[in-house]
Amino acid sequence: MQKRLSLAGVSRMLLILIGIWIIWIIVVWSIQHRIMFPASMIDASRILTGAPSGVESIWLTDNGDRIESWFIPGKGVSAETPGPVVVFAHGNGELIDDNLDLTWLADLGTSVLLIEYRGYGRSTGSPSQRNLVSDTTRFVELLTQRPEVDPDRIGFMGRSIGCSVLAQVARSHPPNAMIMMVPPARLDSMAWRFGVPPFMVRSPFRTDLAVREFDSPLLLLPRDEDEIIPEGHAEIIDANASNSTIITLRGHHNWLDDSNEVKRQHKAIKAFLLSNGILKPDVDQP
Repeated sequence: MQKRLSLAGVSRMLLILIGIWIIWIIVVWSIQHRIMFPASMIDASRILTGAPSGVESIWLTDNGDRIESWFIPGKGVSAETPGPVVVFAHGNGELIDDNLDLTWLADLGTSVLLIEYRGYGRSTGSPSQRNLVSDTTRFVELLTQRPEVDPDRIGFMGRSIGCSVLAQVARSHPPNAMIMMVPPARLDSMAWRFGVPPFMVRSPFRTDLAVREFDSPLLLLPRDEDEIIPEGHAEIIDANASNSTIITLRGHHNWLDDSNEVKRQHKAIKAFLLSNGILKPDVDQP
């Protein structure tokens, strides 16, 4: 009798736990958008009123939404002397406003396009894998029509989820070179951190599969103490890519250990852009 009661008690407990887990899955399902794209949690003080001096604001419209990007012209670049451009996509907790330090690339002679996401900063709408990839693709297509841009010298550079966005874009618009900083191999695999199976993720961002569909030279820059996207993600991407290089930097997900590592990252990026024809060999040292 006691054994039967014990088994019945265990069964009831299992049913309760399963019920709690199902409720938890429903909760996470309903808020996963805010977890993956926490635009509402970004401090409003970080949002500038508009593009700073010397930076051009470019807008797309789609179904009533307005999506912004910032174009930073490269040093010495003009319609008469077109030059390269690096398309940059930031992480999910960032804004284009946070990445004006990429002017160091413009000083080397390459223009920079900073892509904003729907619902972030001054852009309206709701972000999703489909929207981010579609918007970024349109921005890339606009770039090729600009007289100051050499369409044969376009590079992509992403950080965190931005790597995933650009990898999807590269399937149809392969760049001349791509740089991925702290790249996730697949975001759906991170769902287990929240106790949710991967198939429940609506924006899986399968970078590991996307890199199989283009052969652009790829530089992977993971960090040895990244607590959010461990170095193993870059290794998975490397295993699936046809033309990739990994350089592991010392640091965490959101910062490098010191100024020497920042310089090391800049040096690696510059060398990669030079070796793949984005930059010319006669550019000044940063």
